[in-house]
Amino acid sequence: MSALIDSLAIEARLPADDHVEVRRRAHKMLLKHGFPDIKTEAWKYTSLRVLEKRAFSDHLPGSNVLPELPFAATVLHFDNGLLNANDLNLPDGVTLEPQSGAQLDAVDHGDRAGAFGWLNLARFEQAWQLRIEGQLEQPLVLVISTAEDFHGDVHPRLAIELAAGAKAQIIEVHGDCGEGLVNIVQDIVLEQSANLHHLISRQSAQSAWIQRSHVKVAGDADYRFHTLDRGGRLTRHDLAVHLTASGAHAEIDGTVLVNDRQHVDFHTAIDHEVGHTNSRESFRILADGSGVGVFNGRIHIQRGADDSHSDLNTANLLLSEAARINAKPELEIYAEEVTASHGATIGQLEDQALFYLRSRGIPADQASALLKQGFAAAPFENIESGPVRDWLLGVLNNVI
Repeated sequence: MSALIDSLAIEARLPADDHVEVRRRAHKMLLKHGFPDIKTEAWKYTSLRVLEKRAFSDHLPGSNVLPELPFAATVLHFDNGLLNANDLNLPDGVTLEPQSGAQLDAVDHGDRAGAFGWLNLARFEQAWQLRIEGQLEQPLVLVISTAEDFHGDVHPRLAIELAAGAKAQIIEVHGDCGEGLVNIVQDIVLEQSANLHHLISRQSAQSAWIQRSHVKVAGDADYRFHTLDRGGRLTRHDLAVHLTASGAHAEIDGTVLVNDRQHVDFHTAIDHEVGHTNSRESFRILADGSGVGVFNGRIHIQRGADDSHSDLNTANLLLSEAARINAKPELEIYAEEVTASHGATIGQLEDQALFYLRSRGIPADQASALLKQGFAAAPFENIESGPVRDWLLGVLNNVI
């Protein structure tokens, strides 16, 4: 991975600002461990060769084109990865400030951060702290977009805190038109009895999208995550959720669509650190053309976390002979009085179901699309907000 080190992680590219020491520590960790390759267990199905071949250049401001949303929302636009915070009109109870030096100094430089976490900390241009108090009536939408001439690398860094009893819906809309690297790091904290619905809709072109989301859920707090990933040249998302106190709850639901020359990799981990915690996960991949989908879901119930309950299921469809899906659910349990289950299936569209629809006069292409839509939409049926659910299902139906 020396080519990737030379293009992304040379010391001359580190910004000269008040965070020099933090950057140098992260840079040192990256040089010590290097970038992962297919010999690295967690990356054995995802090669970074597409990044090695690129020459990254300085990025310019993007087009400022925002997606149309069929519901009222507060929008924060990260244009080519950078947020212009001057004209924001945030609702009551929401504050957005640059992260302090103390907060950045306290960032864990250990192995958990990984290569792209260290790269983000060494190279970030903006590091924001978003805090939410009270109950928001409208979603917060974070639009992260790139322009057609984007050939750079950007490293957005965002910490999100929900105060005790707060309730919010945060929707990320990722849109790519370029051929660079977007490397996102998020640290999310839910305090006592907080409630967060976190949703990501992503469609990438040729840029690589690497994201790490680290979530801590306190007692009686509820974290729910939905994602619709419509494919891209290279996408990797690591989502780690820690249930840290009694009554903490987490749910993860996702659908991934991949087609020719697309590769999407989701690694999720839910850690039951104490007892009386609950989690559920459902993930689906539809792979067509020469697309590659990867899902690794891990449930960890620590020693002493009795009366924890968890369920993990992944169901996947291979839609062509050249497509590939690698699915791996994992359970790691060190407590005795728990309930936990996991399952994984990989199959094709059922001939009997296609025949049934064809026998009702539905053309073959339409019958196939109906079955794929029904399969892909299942993880989104439990979204409470009707307008948001309808919007997401509309996005899904437009690409199937």
